[in-house]
Amino acid sequence: MSSASAIITALSDLTHNPKLEHYDPHVCRDIHIKLDKEAREQGLSYDERFEMAKKNMSVYNKWASIFPAGISQCLKEYWKERMSTAPLDPRFPNTNQTKRCWVNYVDYHRCMEMKNDDKVCGYFKHLYNDLCPPEWVSKWDEQMERGVFPGIHD
Repeated sequence: MSSASAIITALSDLTHNPKLEHYDPHVCRDIHIKLDKEAREQGLSYDERFEMAKKNMSVYNKWASIFPAGISQCLKEYWKERMSTAPLDPRFPNTNQTKRCWVNYVDYHRCMEMKNDDKVCGYFKHLYNDLCPPEWVSKWDEQMERGVFPGIHD
């Protein structure tokens, strides 16, 4: 998915379909599913998907010249969703995101203890890096190294 050929391959059956000149939310959902499936098959981490989305949005006009208008709009939506900052989490409806920052930091480290796979746990890391002040993360990392971090108990 990091290359143009992977995206074209994933959507090859859609490149020359005249019915797709107009936006269709059902087709768009199917495209998002195809692209996510391709990313999973390539083993892309959350951060790699984020970077891929940023790169593709920067050359969106080229994609618009390859695909019909309806598909181009779907691609634009897909990349905007994937490169957005921490998405809405209904568990944290308030403006103050301090608790959300903390929960994602703790969830990342719990996930790493269980899975030890940054591709699996990277979503939480991406969120806490987006939500938490760097000073807090540095302090918590130091506490983790010393074994005195208050959020995770053995």
